[in-house]
Amino acid sequence: MEPLVTVIVTVFKRVEFLRESLESALAQTFESYEIIVTDDANSEAAKAICESINRSDRIRYRSNKHRLGIALNLRVAILEARGRYIAVLNDDDYWEPNFLTRLVLPLEQDSRRVLAFSDHWVMLGDGKIDVEQTDRNTKIFKRDNLTEGDLRNTTELTLNKTIPLVQASVFRRDALDADLLVTDISGAYDFWIACLLAVTGQPFYYVAERLTRYRTHQQMETLRPTADKFEPEVFIYRSLLQANYFPEWQKLIEQQLGYMLYRCGRARLEFNDISKARQLFQESIRLSLSWKAVLRLIITYLPKQIRLGLSFTQLTD
Repeated sequence: MEPLVTVIVTVFKRVEFLRESLESALAQTFESYEIIVTDDANSEAAKAICESINRSDRIRYRSNKHRLGIALNLRVAILEARGRYIAVLNDDDYWEPNFLTRLVLPLEQDSRRVLAFSDHWVMLGDGKIDVEQTDRNTKIFKRDNLTEGDLRNTTELTLNKTIPLVQASVFRRDALDADLLVTDISGAYDFWIACLLAVTGQPFYYVAERLTRYRTHQQMETLRPTADKFEPEVFIYRSLLQANYFPEWQKLIEQQLGYMLYRCGRARLEFNDISKARQLFQESIRLSLSWKAVLRLIITYLPKQIRLGLSFTQLTD
């Protein structure tokens, strides 16, 4: 029989937590699922881990001979998926045993629902749960006031980044056009997928439990400083405006685009890419006037000797 769910685990070089993540997927009480491990580094270590724990032939390891990037690596796995539903699991995160059981049921009960999601724990590198940070995270992403059931304000939830799509969601495969997973969205693919699902106008379903664990550690991609770190989100906000996906939210999207342009400019400034930083700050100010963007725009005109002497750590927010 065809599996009902395809679990996709994306891998690129890092394998420290991969075994634990896969074990949590294999321990699901739900029965009808397959696991695709899609490796963008063609790593023998990742392949060996998959082979060593593939006790019930649920795991299908695939790799790319040439690096595709995170978005296209996910896309090829989705195109190979056999399940009606897709669940994405980071190689360093962890699922509770009843995760799939709890989230697949609402999707099976009502075909109009395109996504089901839950809250999640925050855990440290050693696997210990950080309760204080978990509660803070739930409030930051506005899940503290959600009640279990259908949610119709899907655009608001998506733009607020309330949906933990990667480690705590299951969505309908046929509700997503995989061709829209392009290189430019890079590591922001989770936000982009949530946007594309919200565009359908169909409800999301919230399960009011913490059914997964999000791991924080020093190897996290979000901690790696790069000059272009925030540019995928700029691409997404521009795409939302150009496609007019959420016409009633255009003003908010413009404000968020302005803020992300500011963050991009700040990153370019810290990497001493002055002309690009200046351009980004100017674009940001045109969309949403901010004294922070104005201040940093002025800094780009200062002599290099003075500019390099400034403490950008004190200027960041």
